[in-house]
Amino acid sequence: MAKNRKPSAAFVTDLGEGQKYVIQDRGHHSKALVPIQIDAGNSVEIVQVDGGLITGLAKGDFICDNLVYTIKDNSMGLNITWIIELKGTKNPKEANHSIKQIVKSIQYFQDQAAYPQAFKYVSNRDYVFAAVAGAPDKTLPMLNNGEVKALCRKLLAISGKRKSVRDMFALFCYIKPNIQCKGAEIRGNKPPYDILCYKNQGGFISYPSMLMKLLEGNVRL
Repeated sequence: MAKNRKPSAAFVTDLGEGQKYVIQDRGHHSKALVPIQIDAGNSVEIVQVDGGLITGLAKGDFICDNLVYTIKDNSMGLNITWIIELKGTKNPKEANHSIKQIVKSIQYFQDQAAYPQAFKYVSNRDYVFAAVAGAPDKTLPMLNNGEVKALCRKLLAISGKRKSVRDMFALFCYIKPNIQCKGAEIRGNKPPYDILCYKNQGGFISYPSMLMKLLEGNVRL
């Protein structure tokens, strides 16, 4: 197991099995966070999208904050991309805008001419997930169902194993950090689910196994 994180580029952090990382939006002073721990047999890239992978946007054009990209998976053999927008707000209007940011980001990823280095993050992926993350001291509101549905259609379309997914809403989730969280867990009766987590012992989200649990019962074997 590697002991040190090493950057592949200024906007990329490489992680190996067992390593922990807290995804945060320090540039915009948001308190939203996503703590993850890499599963055995996996190596990933944590990519800063806004201002890193994608730059030179027009004024008023907003995209997502980060993504997690599987480089190698020796456990399940899956190529996964997880697109994350950090929204440390309880304002419904601001939170709903996060869906538009994720959709816009995917459009940029698919623009090979303008952003050739971004295309790999949505190309030949078995599954592409997305999440909106809140802050520990704020209640993340439920998002507009119509816009979430449109996003999930897009996520399904760029997932190579799309035919195995019974419910496309399982490709999207809410990340809800909670300082009382003893261990990361999935909550909800149907997708999109909530993932409760925190940056304490046991509170880290196991990647990619917890994302695959979102699909349990929603995948045709």
